[in-house]
Amino acid sequence: MYNPYGTEFNQQQPQSQQQQQQQLHHLQHPQPHSIPNQQQNQFNFLNDPATALASQFARSGFQQSNQYLQENFGSFSGDIKYYFQVSNSYVFKKVLLILMPYRHKDWNRLLSTTETGQQQQYLPASIDLNAPDLYIPLMSFVTYILLWAAFQGLKGDFHPQLFGYLASQTLAFSILDVFIFKIGLYLLNCSQSKIYDIISFAGYKYVSIIVLLCLKHLFGSILGKFYYLFVILLIINLSIFLMRSLRFIILPSNSTSSSMNDNITSKQRKIRIQFLFIYSVIIQGLIILYMSK
Repeated sequence: MYNPYGTEFNQQQPQSQQQQQQQLHHLQHPQPHSIPNQQQNQFNFLNDPATALASQFARSGFQQSNQYLQENFGSFSGDIKYYFQVSNSYVFKKVLLILMPYRHKDWNRLLSTTETGQQQQYLPASIDLNAPDLYIPLMSFVTYILLWAAFQGLKGDFHPQLFGYLASQTLAFSILDVFIFKIGLYLLNCSQSKIYDIISFAGYKYVSIIVLLCLKHLFGSILGKFYYLFVILLIINLSIFLMRSLRFIILPSNSTSSSMNDNITSKQRKIRIQFLFIYSVIIQGLIILYMSK
């Protein structure tokens, strides 16, 4: 029987087999591909000496910034746990110490020691009464805002926006307070101290402010002009507390000065005492007068 497609079929079959053989040959013996120009430029960029130098500078800057953060802020979670290690007895004694610092004799920080007698680090507030903490500043900060708003409500001047206004104003004063003290330490070339220590001591003034608010709004009519005597007394007490407590930052003792590399001359010591007085008495006193009005 005659097949009209027979001839064409016989011609296409060898051609398809030849194509399959060529494909198998390419799979078994792949040809090297040329690298695209974009990849070549990328390889040349990575091998460029200028790029390597810039990478080295970036790595060095990152290491320096990381070291600065560790020295000033430390480990965030570790420091937060340290500054919140308080007890009920510590909080009670610390509040009394802020309000009446006269009977306290030893203001030195306690250091933990190893079995060989080597000093390691400062003990937390639950063990050392002189240690700074963040619990009292935080609680007094919140209490001040709520108490001030409550007294405004008793006078009939309360409105919902009062919380936001007072919180932003109080936070601005706190940031300014910490900034002034930090700049002072930098200009006086004092040993680097953790920012949490500065925030802690800057926040203790809210204890005195809360007492003044209660005296003014609850007993103001009874005290009369004697109220201003309490204002002056609390400012003086807070100043004494701060000057005694901040000595370990501004005026380190001889036992710790060698370890801190902070040997100072008599002139530098006099300037630091003046700065400590200005910060503890004048700056804190002005802030207390304004925020307790």
